[in-house]
Amino acid sequence: MTVTVSQEGNLDCSTAHERHLENHRPDEEISLQLLSFEYPDDPDHPHNWALFSRLWATFILAAFNLVVTIASSIFGSTQAAVAQEFGVSQEVTILGTSLFLVGYIFGPLLFGPLSEKFGRKYPLVAGVAISSLFGLMAALGQDMATILIGRFLAGFFGVAPIAVLGGIITDCWDAVHRGVAMAFCICLVFSGPTFGPIIGGFIASSSLSWRWTMWVVVIAGLAMAGLANLTFTETYPPKVLQKKAKKLRKETGNPNIRSALDEESVSIRYITQVYLIRPWNLFFTEPILVLLTVYQSFIYGLMYLFYQSYPIAFGEVRQWNDPFPSLALLGIIIGVAIGTLAVVVHNQTYFKRAYSANNGIFEPEARLPLMIFGGCLMPAGLFWYAWTSNASVPWPSEVCAGVMIGCGMYTIFIQCFTYIIDCYTGMANSAMAANGAVRSIFGAAFPLFARHMYHNLGVAWATSLLGFLSLVMVPVPVMFWYYGRRIRAWSKRSKN
Repeated sequence: MTVTVSQEGNLDCSTAHERHLENHRPDEEISLQLLSFEYPDDPDHPHNWALFSRLWATFILAAFNLVVTIASSIFGSTQAAVAQEFGVSQEVTILGTSLFLVGYIFGPLLFGPLSEKFGRKYPLVAGVAISSLFGLMAALGQDMATILIGRFLAGFFGVAPIAVLGGIITDCWDAVHRGVAMAFCICLVFSGPTFGPIIGGFIASSSLSWRWTMWVVVIAGLAMAGLANLTFTETYPPKVLQKKAKKLRKETGNPNIRSALDEESVSIRYITQVYLIRPWNLFFTEPILVLLTVYQSFIYGLMYLFYQSYPIAFGEVRQWNDPFPSLALLGIIIGVAIGTLAVVVHNQTYFKRAYSANNGIFEPEARLPLMIFGGCLMPAGLFWYAWTSNASVPWPSEVCAGVMIGCGMYTIFIQCFTYIIDCYTGMANSAMAANGAVRSIFGAAFPLFARHMYHNLGVAWATSLLGFLSLVMVPVPVMFWYYGRRIRAWSKRSKN
């Protein structure tokens, strides 16, 4: 007996089943009993787990992302101390942040295939644990080469929670609640890099060595890995079925009870096609993907640029002593929190009504009004920040500009993320692989020129330049609001 039931709402599970069918020969005698879920109420499917179990899985995922994103930026607060200890310029020490993000470019090539073959749990736990161990190279290193190599490898493995974020959220939540869970997780992904300089600033300005900034993330990463190893339940539906099949084989003595994951293998050819070729084929042929990726990548790069510019704006211009310049970043964090609330309210009102009214069918363009709103906030906030940066202007005004910037950046970022997934549902892994690689390139590159730009142009004009660039990008979501459905209809790969 063979049972085949499609996995509604879980892209990775359907992909696994499709690969099994591709490998099956039509003339082969079918004697296997392939397990599948009985929809819609199968208690084994993660969508039907107890609420606490799904919330705990989401909490662990969010905590992992918070730890690794703090690790990505915390090194920036140590630049002056590291430059002094090793006799290098601060431009060299910026590589400690940039190389961590370069690791983000290549890490998904490992964790994408691993999460499809071995499930979410062990790639997630192993990635963070190994990243933390490589963090020891930065904590103990006695030369810049050791520190920089350690930072790159920590980023390569530390991207694991970001690489599996969309998968775990999709595993545990249906289309309506998925938006809320994603909003909170992306909030921490976006806030973590901003918390990094704040935490690091206080450590670096204390009696502790700058190396304690590295010890903090090493200890936090290993502690989270240990907690997740003990309490995190595997959420990947094909892996859940594989475990169930193994249990039934043991109980019944029937070796023919199998799952689709038992019958398929992730070949080098498949990995090359899905994770190396297809993402870039999509990126260079799909206007929706390329324009939104560039927009989102600009926002991501801007976030890491601020971690270099805020010490200039508040430390050099306003003459604040360490660690107080980093505290000004709290404005951005407050803005991100407000943006998260706006996304949740939008999801539970406008989007939920549209979803229910059409029996679970919705146009991806329903995501765009909030992105357009965020796109208008961004240049307004940047110009506000720019022209209140003079020391004669009271500092609360410049800090409050960060609230508007943070809210705008977050709403653009998350709505880009969800709109791309909605448009390329069947190829979401590939679309997000290209998106993540380009985004990490921007994040790694922006800090490298930030100090030169702000010192040469001044805070006002350097930030105004960024404001003009963000203003140029506002028409992108507006264009897709009016013409997105038509553009998707032309595409052979998008959800029409």
